[in-house]
Amino acid sequence: MARLQKKLKISEGFSLLEVAVALLILSISVIAVYQFITSTSLSSLQLTERVIAREVANNRVALMNTIDPPLMAGPRRGIISMNGKNWLWEEKTQSISKEFFQYSIEVKNAKSQQAIFIREGFIEKR
Repeated sequence: MARLQKKLKISEGFSLLEVAVALLILSISVIAVYQFITSTSLSSLQLTERVIAREVANNRVALMNTIDPPLMAGPRRGIISMNGKNWLWEEKTQSISKEFFQYSIEVKNAKSQQAIFIREGFIEKR
């Protein structure tokens, strides 16, 4: 009986190997969760920039259809401030018929000069 109690007393707790494996599993899961959170944050930031750049392009299309139509084919450029950032836009138009221009609007972040959004379409000549 004393031998059995002594054997039970010795086998109480975890071995060093079991603790090391548990820590390895825990650290791998923590790293995976951290990477997921980081990538989600970056994706959210990129998506926000793309949505704002799309709105800048939409505003240019609205202006082209109302008070600032292209009078002749060629490029136009400008800077607009939206959501606390400056955005560069470049509008290229070319005549494809007597009635229509084809346009391409490229919107860039003013700091990085990286193209974020491109809108293409057709507009009636005036």
